[in-house]
Amino acid sequence: MKIVLTGKPGIGKTTVVKKVAERFKDRAKGFYTEEIRDRTGRRTGFKAVSLDGREVLLASKEGSSPFKVGSYSVFVEDFERFAVPILKEALEEGTPLIVIDEIGKMELFSDNFEKAVREVFSAEDVNVVATVPLKNFHPVVSWIKRRPDSLLIEVNRENRDGLPDRIVKMLEKSL
Repeated sequence: MKIVLTGKPGIGKTTVVKKVAERFKDRAKGFYTEEIRDRTGRRTGFKAVSLDGREVLLASKEGSSPFKVGSYSVFVEDFERFAVPILKEALEEGTPLIVIDEIGKMELFSDNFEKAVREVFSAEDVNVVATVPLKNFHPVVSWIKRRPDSLLIEVNRENRDGLPDRIVKMLEKSL
């Protein structure tokens, strides 16, 4: 089962993913993204966090990179060295659930990440919970949304609190 969450920024996609991953802690591999904020609460960047607790800086307002999204420099090589092995290892080991939060602009600067995502989604009998933006800004996002085995769910204020339990019930049948 491939469950793909989409929705507006800040609506709660990552929160849903984290709650689902927590329920399958010993049977899941992957990562999620989190904001980094300074002492005043101002967002200064983003980090990727593996389900086993490792972290890498994905983007920051400080530092320099040729890859930019708005005022953020995106550290593509660091992210790639972090995320791609997680996804490949999960596939090789036959991990029951692969979590990918998020397949977005920053992450898709990496061609190797895109290839790994395509491998994960193309693998049969692999359960995935992933997040993608609402807009089809990249061919791989459109491809994921159009796949007949992708269950696309838009996260909104009305459904976000109940989604983790709903997704867990769906996954329990295939894990």
